[in-house]
Amino acid sequence: MPISQNSKKKIKLAIVGATSFIGGELLSYIHKKNFNVVATYKTKKNIKKKYNFKWKKLDIKKKKINYFNYLENPDIVINLSWPDIPNYQLKKHFLTSSTQQRFVQNLIKNGLKNIIILGSCYEYGKISGKIDEKKREKPTIAYAKAKLKLLKSIQKLKYFYSFKLTWLRPFFVYGYNSKRKNLYTLLKDIDQNNLNQLNVCGNLIRDFVPVKYLCSSMLKIISLNKDFGILNICTGKGTSVKNFIKKHIKNKRFFRKINMNAMNPNSFEPKSFWGDKKKLNKILKNTK
Repeated sequence: MPISQNSKKKIKLAIVGATSFIGGELLSYIHKKNFNVVATYKTKKNIKKKYNFKWKKLDIKKKKINYFNYLENPDIVINLSWPDIPNYQLKKHFLTSSTQQRFVQNLIKNGLKNIIILGSCYEYGKISGKIDEKKREKPTIAYAKAKLKLLKSIQKLKYFYSFKLTWLRPFFVYGYNSKRKNLYTLLKDIDQNNLNQLNVCGNLIRDFVPVKYLCSSMLKIISLNKDFGILNICTGKGTSVKNFIKKHIKNKRFFRKINMNAMNPNSFEPKSFWGDKKKLNKILKNTK
């Protein structure tokens, strides 16, 4: 049943990867709601205690531990953790997948009833056009293959345990990210005259998703407390890189610093692809 924000009982959430780019943004939404939150970190230097949450150090590589109890028996676990991004071709992603499999299996076996995990639109592979959740996955890079391997392993657990699973596939999330550069942060560098030149492939078509939209959508998904399976997080619209830049660069006189005719360095991507939003729209309509 849906979670009532006005309920006297606070819903217990455990956020794995709370110090990540998306995790930090999600915390800014959740702290205003009626949730009891355990936020995890890997190293103390990454902790930013902006909100009154309980913080716990978490190492999912440890085998002799009941992670469900350690995270204080949450109603929902939100797993945003995945290292080595954006190094998508590393074989190390398969080791991460195996570690994540053990971690999730441990949670489910010990009593977890709802898990929300961050997947990737790259799981679909090099497919052009609008992509819905029923599209057969054909990943081409190690990162996406490892993510899909994790998903399949969790789906198999459903034969033996009763739990809810929502596997989010966000498209191209953007926003200010202090941890690593992306197109949006590079445009901020251009605006502040901290970058002499930016080379991009201007005619690529992508589904650009504001991180705030991703997190507000996640909050609504959490509030419904249901099993949504695979779910695209997208705008449902394809936007060219050139138009994205025109919209987000503020200092127009620095536009000349941007070369739109560069090659796309990610050969594993199609020229044009964006998400189908029908399933997400139905979910968002069911929440206020």
